[in-house]
Amino acid sequence: MPHEMMEEGALVWVMHAARWNAAVIKTISLHGTIRCCLVDNPGVVDVDATSRKDRLHPCNPADQHRDGVDDLTSLVYLHEPAILNALRARYRNGVIYTRTGTILVAVNPFQQLPLYDEATKRRYIQAGRSPRHDGDSNLPPHVFAVADRAYHDMLSTRQNQSILVSGESGAGKTETTKLIMTYLASVSSTQPHDDNAVRDRILESTPILEAFGNASTTRNSNSSRFGKFIRIEFEAISGELVGASISAYLLERVRLISHTFGERNYHIFYELCSSSVAKSLQLDRPFAYLGGSNHQCRRDGVDDATQFEMTRHAMATMGLSIYNIASVLQVVAAVLHLGNLKFNPHHGGTSRLSTDDDTAQLCSSLLGISLDNVEEALTTRRIKAGGEVVTVGLSPTAAAQSRDVVAKTMYVRVFEWLVGRINGATTKSPTSSPTASIGIVDIFGFESFVRNSLEQLCINYANEKLQQLFCRAVFELEQLEYVAEGIPWSLIEYPNNDACVSLYESRPHGLFSLLDEQCIIPRGNDKQLVATMHGKLASSPAFTATSSQLGKGQFTVCHYAGAVTYATDGFCDKNKDNVHAEALAFLTLSSHDLLHTTLDMSRRQTTLIRRHSAKERGQSSMSCVQKFQGQLKTLLGDLEASAMHFIRCIKPNDFGQPHVVDDDRFLEQLRCSGLLEVTELTRLRHPVRMSHALFLERFRCLFPGYGAMDVKQMLRCWGVENPVVGVSKVYFDHALLTHLNQARDLRVRVAVRTLQRFACAVARRRRAIRLLHIESARRLICRTIHTTVLRRRLVRTMQVAHAQRVIAWAWKAHRNCQLEKHRLEERQRRVRDKEAQHLALINRVAAARLVLKAWLRRCRLRWALMRHANDLKASAAALSSTRSSDYLRDFKGPRAPLPKNVLHVKSTSISTTSPTQNWDDARDTSSTSSSSLDGDDSFTYDIEWECGMLGIHFTVDGGRIVVQRLHVTLSTCIDIFAVSVGDRLVGVNNLPLLLNAKSTYASVMRYMAQAPKPVVLQLKRERPSPTMPTVTLQSDEYELLWSRKAHPSLGLDFNWDNINQMPVVIRVHPQIGRTIPGRTSVCVGDWLTHIHDAPLRQKQSSWESKLQGGGNGATALLRFQRAGTNARNNADVLANGGRLSDVESACGFKEMERWSWNPKQDDTLHHLLYTDEDSSLGLILRQPAYRFYLEVSDVKNDGAVHRQRHHPRRHILQGDQLVCVNHQNIRVIGHASALAQLKHGPKPVLLTFRRVKPTCSMYSTSQSC
Repeated sequence: MPHEMMEEGALVWVMHAARWNAAVIKTISLHGTIRCCLVDNPGVVDVDATSRKDRLHPCNPADQHRDGVDDLTSLVYLHEPAILNALRARYRNGVIYTRTGTILVAVNPFQQLPLYDEATKRRYIQAGRSPRHDGDSNLPPHVFAVADRAYHDMLSTRQNQSILVSGESGAGKTETTKLIMTYLASVSSTQPHDDNAVRDRILESTPILEAFGNASTTRNSNSSRFGKFIRIEFEAISGELVGASISAYLLERVRLISHTFGERNYHIFYELCSSSVAKSLQLDRPFAYLGGSNHQCRRDGVDDATQFEMTRHAMATMGLSIYNIASVLQVVAAVLHLGNLKFNPHHGGTSRLSTDDDTAQLCSSLLGISLDNVEEALTTRRIKAGGEVVTVGLSPTAAAQSRDVVAKTMYVRVFEWLVGRINGATTKSPTSSPTASIGIVDIFGFESFVRNSLEQLCINYANEKLQQLFCRAVFELEQLEYVAEGIPWSLIEYPNNDACVSLYESRPHGLFSLLDEQCIIPRGNDKQLVATMHGKLASSPAFTATSSQLGKGQFTVCHYAGAVTYATDGFCDKNKDNVHAEALAFLTLSSHDLLHTTLDMSRRQTTLIRRHSAKERGQSSMSCVQKFQGQLKTLLGDLEASAMHFIRCIKPNDFGQPHVVDDDRFLEQLRCSGLLEVTELTRLRHPVRMSHALFLERFRCLFPGYGAMDVKQMLRCWGVENPVVGVSKVYFDHALLTHLNQARDLRVRVAVRTLQRFACAVARRRRAIRLLHIESARRLICRTIHTTVLRRRLVRTMQVAHAQRVIAWAWKAHRNCQLEKHRLEERQRRVRDKEAQHLALINRVAAARLVLKAWLRRCRLRWALMRHANDLKASAAALSSTRSSDYLRDFKGPRAPLPKNVLHVKSTSISTTSPTQNWDDARDTSSTSSSSLDGDDSFTYDIEWECGMLGIHFTVDGGRIVVQRLHVTLSTCIDIFAVSVGDRLVGVNNLPLLLNAKSTYASVMRYMAQAPKPVVLQLKRERPSPTMPTVTLQSDEYELLWSRKAHPSLGLDFNWDNINQMPVVIRVHPQIGRTIPGRTSVCVGDWLTHIHDAPLRQKQSSWESKLQGGGNGATALLRFQRAGTNARNNADVLANGGRLSDVESACGFKEMERWSWNPKQDDTLHHLLYTDEDSSLGLILRQPAYRFYLEVSDVKNDGAVHRQRHHPRRHILQGDQLVCVNHQNIRVIGHASALAQLKHGPKPVLLTFRRVKPTCSMYSTSQSC
């Protein structure tokens, strides 16, 4: 950082405690030492002049520092902490993609983001197809943008394209590759009738490759353990997708037989063990190759059983038959069982196959090879001794190694066979039209573990080659940018990793050459290898090996991403990559075609590779590194022949948590990926670059006389002799930027001071005017207050004088009132004495008067009965044939004639008590009284019958249908209390009703019963006929309607009560007849008083025949009288802490209320119908302490209350009391009877609630209905 750019108060990045920290420059000493105060942590850091370049960097402007930028090359200051801060700020804001020129940086979000939906995909597709499309500037950075640019560059230039996706394990390379493939499959679909089979197969290949080539590691739950190059072919003219091919590199074979703690083997093993076919393949046991845990769950939450079905569906989509799929699964299961094979020691140091369990037999069955051949192939080996072939037995350890070699060989062959089948399924038939391709490289990232072997050596070699290719490609792009901007340029030297690549490839003293040499010589081994490397590679700057490492068989390679130490244990064996002939011959004995096919394919590939290698190197054998070098050379050749696009994937933390950034891990990956070097490379010559718009926005104040197009002239005016101004950007160094910023800050300070002086003058002027107004207002307020105080004092004096006069007058009046009160009380006492004397006389006269009135009433009744005897006889016949009954729910035809004593008029007792007697314990019969109509006034009203029983008995009186009887306890009609005996039925559903030859009484009743509910009845209030007998239930009576056809048994046992001379209930069967209307109200001890309104008192001989039918039809109307409760027992229950609901009923208490609650007398009542259609009542009821009625504690969003919530009179709220069930007061019938009707009684059930102010109780219980 140049010294002239330092100034106090500037925001900088300082290296402290091995981390970049934001700080503010506090002081700058004369010797160049800079003291910085940390922003986020308390502390002071001193940076001397010698370490300033490496430890101190300036911060970018506030907007770039806070939000980052879409393109890292547009940062004003470009250095390591600036890049780290920009990527970190964007990641925490949910932006995971950032450009570095043409390179895309992708940070793994570890969560699902709405960035890949169809709408986003269409935006990038439409932007790419637009003729005015000019690159990625129109849309934010995205993986779709890279894929779209590669696709359209391929169409426009007819050149093959390549997309290199790199990053460490868990950085999101595989997911990025899948997104690229998905976008290319969508953007290539130009016509609706395009063949989608190839496109679907390309996308369906991913589950297969992930199942057989991915595994869970400590860093990634879905880590690719092989490298792949996916080549997607398109028609060069139309851009239509033609086919695809996949090349796989360096599958990790060691993982098959061993993996570290916390990791898993390949996914297919766990998917197969969790599948539905696991039992048939005998996979319900622990396996050594799986670490003893067959169902170790993935950390990313993916279900193995579900993933197995996706894998099997993908194999079917690839064209694999059911037989091929079953063969693949059998080979995979055989690999697991091979790992469980055990070998017992035998004589002579040989071994035999253990037969303690069925593992050997299962391997033989799955592989289709006899058990003897399996044992012979794994426990013996044939060697040539002279001209003879000798069979040598293997030790248990050597046999186990042979077993592992066979298992690895089988799995690798199956994996290669699947890759070949995928290529065969995704390759379309050749056409004459030219084609172009887009290659996607999903290569393993740079790896450095605690122990690194040959796999890591090859992986890091591939990363070195790709980094070398990357630097060259980016450098060329840098030159192209200079050309596009019209800037003169010269050749620029850039950092490279040629020394490290030469260490690998040099001959004859390269890493790979020395390794191949040790594999060729007869007794080459790992110790000789490390010694040879130490002696011949010590002069290379990229190779180091200490004496301690030499003893441990280790060496260190200085890679571009850092030094990595490798252990040579197993290098030679892994590099030889040969399987002894007995193992291959053993597999050829299998009856499975799959193993034969894979072995033949492997032999052909090995023969071709060895011939090609022999031509180049003069060797007949082929080592592992030679094979890998050949594959990598082919890959690099294809990449160099194409236009390359780069995507660098970054893993923000090792815990897989979103929005969490580990700065050390983040910076380590930036360094390993080479992103910092490449970014610095693009800024090597002109480190500061700005767009014309940004330059004018920041520095136009320094050049007031120039226009927007005079950027070059502005710089010349500032003293720059040769300004570098391109078409869209301005290029200069940090010194010039510092001078411009200082001048701009000075100009800003001058302007700020001018504005401050003007603002101060305006503020002072406004303050003086405000003070003047305040002083004027203060004087006005003082005058007003003084006048008000004087006025209030005068008024107070007048009020005090008046109050004194009023008090004196009031005292005199009070004294006179007291005297008058005494005199009045004396007079009232004398009057009360006289009234008390006359009261007894009045009561006796009233009693005699009532007796006389009763006698006159009976006389008039007898006279009326005699006068209308003939009329009664004439109407008796009509009533017997046309009488209607609403006792049943559905009308089934005319009823049989009732007996002559069907009407029973009960005499009314006359009380001679005082008129102030409380009648609250009597049933309210105002709605059924015949005297409810005063005078000749009449009116028409409507009632609504929704469902259930109407509870009204009609008859024909003088050619009219009138109400004869009301059955309140059997009715579920809410408006039953609006009806009175004698009211005439004038219409049904707004249809006028008139009896004639066509419209008879029976047809009207049938229409009412069969009409869809609800039915609206129009009635007219009229005085009942004197000849019409009425029946009124007493307060302790209720009715039961028994249909013998529907219910053969009543479910009640009776006995004759000799004391009361009537039948009494001695037993109630809870499971029989409980759906009979009114049946749940019956309790043990209740008396049966009437059948069809005919009294049973003193009818001991005939009551049983009447109860069983007796010619009265199939339906019986029974009337019961409720027995009184034992008041003493109830009192004992309450005295012992019981609740009011624990007693049978409240009939024995003074709190006895009405039999039924009449809504005409109480507007706080609300009703609710509980029908069969309702799944529940929808209420939670509780029993408050010291209250009898149940209260609503909660209202649910379902059931009957939810269905009727919009009805104004059925809106039940919390705190309402449940007072009646089917018009029967719960206080009369008791909680047991009420709950029995609610739970077991016939539906519908009519519930009546009373709206009261809710009360709180500490002792309450809740019940959900």
